[in-house]
Amino acid sequence: MFSSSLPLQAAATTTSAAKAATQKNATADAVDRFSSASFPDTVWRDDFLDKVGLSLQTEQGHREHEVLKEDVRNLVLNETKSSGDDEAIVADKLRLIDAVQRLGVGYHFEAEIEEALGKVHDMGEDLFTNFDGRGTDLYHAALRFRLLRQQGFPVSLDGFRKLKNSEGRFKEWLSRDEQGLLSLIKSSSHLQSWTSTCSKASISRSSVNSLNGGKALTGATNFPYARDRLVECYFWIICIYFEPKYRVARVLNAKIYIVLTTLNDTCDNFGTYEEVQALVKAIQRLDARALDELPERMKNMYRLTLNVYDEIEEEAGKTGSTFIVEYAKEEYKKIARAYLKKIGWCTEGQVPTVEEYLIESGYVTGGMPIVCGSAFVGMRADIVTREAFEWANNESKMFRSGSAICRIQNDIFTYKFEQKRDHAPSSVECCMKQYGISDKEAVEFLLNELSNAWKNIGREYCQKPTLLPTVFKDRIINYARSMNLFYDNRNGDRYTNSHLLKEHLTALFVDPVPL
Repeated sequence: MFSSSLPLQAAATTTSAAKAATQKNATADAVDRFSSASFPDTVWRDDFLDKVGLSLQTEQGHREHEVLKEDVRNLVLNETKSSGDDEAIVADKLRLIDAVQRLGVGYHFEAEIEEALGKVHDMGEDLFTNFDGRGTDLYHAALRFRLLRQQGFPVSLDGFRKLKNSEGRFKEWLSRDEQGLLSLIKSSSHLQSWTSTCSKASISRSSVNSLNGGKALTGATNFPYARDRLVECYFWIICIYFEPKYRVARVLNAKIYIVLTTLNDTCDNFGTYEEVQALVKAIQRLDARALDELPERMKNMYRLTLNVYDEIEEEAGKTGSTFIVEYAKEEYKKIARAYLKKIGWCTEGQVPTVEEYLIESGYVTGGMPIVCGSAFVGMRADIVTREAFEWANNESKMFRSGSAICRIQNDIFTYKFEQKRDHAPSSVECCMKQYGISDKEAVEFLLNELSNAWKNIGREYCQKPTLLPTVFKDRIINYARSMNLFYDNRNGDRYTNSHLLKEHLTALFVDPVPL
């Protein structure tokens, strides 16, 4: 989620003279580190959000949108309620549901889709198993498998064993069935390589105004050393949940993202060890009275924290979900402590084991606990209960696996850039030292760990019943999926180098979709 680089600081010496010299030069050292860790400027002009606000739908556009939505609703209802149970009707249902979900409008028809797929599941595993090389059955069998798994229904892979010969190899005709093979590949790996499906983003005028007030608070004047990524923060939150009904929660969580990015860059590139230590201590209180105890250069960061969490608490009070704010605050405190832990490793020249790295820092700084937990700030308390939060933190393999994915994937695609300057060890360096292997071997090891983590997510996602509501599980899987968009082997870190995302964001926020 965030760059994990932390500049190495000189180890503490035993002489008081050396300590005094270190303290005397603290500010100069911080400036030097800031200069060496400068980030690319934002690719958006100051009037970007204003332009987005002006491009909101007109009244006529809104009416056209409603007409089209009703047309699609009627189509879904007609198709999903067709009589008969033959494979042709089921195939039509599956193709329609797939199209609706791919267009990002499935949230309008959740009940209908659940009912239709439930009936398909109840029909058993014998559908579309007559694989004969023509492709039709293979395509629909793979589509059925993916849609049912995606909806949380347990589905067996046994039917696909017919695709292999006696030697365990795939039959030759598969190479000629492009549509079926492509569908099969997507179905077997969909939990491993999904990228978030986002419809055209709907940003209300109040959202624009609210985000503009985050822009004033986190601008270059207050935090010139930090990444200015307001638009990218909102985009990342849309990847986690894009449905219009979550508008308030999206705005609040975009602000949390901004705070986390700024805190990360403050710890990494601006504060000395003593300054960060004081900041982290104050964050454990989250009390305005701690402001006077902070070094002057840390006060803006602390004000930002207090202001955003005060706003979040006020909004949560309207929905009765104040316990989620408590959770979000505790996770924020954990992240601050984890950043300080990494600075400690740097100061002492330590490289922990992979397990120590993940447990003491990585699971938290990957962002899964705070982002997925905070995703429900502003929602009704009956949507996700306190018990669900506690179970997710203590029992859920899906939650822990998602945390590992977020941290490790970030590390794999940013560690080479970070090695250009002194920084805290990532999971790659930890793996290299622990096992005495090269960075290439360490990456292969960690990629295998990612694969195992996705399998854990898939198993738990399909469990019914479970204490973890589907709405919670969807946030976990969506956040983990979004990592493929922000970090990949071709572009590296597209959050820091946000010009690589400009085409995506322009298509989503600026250019209208023709109706």
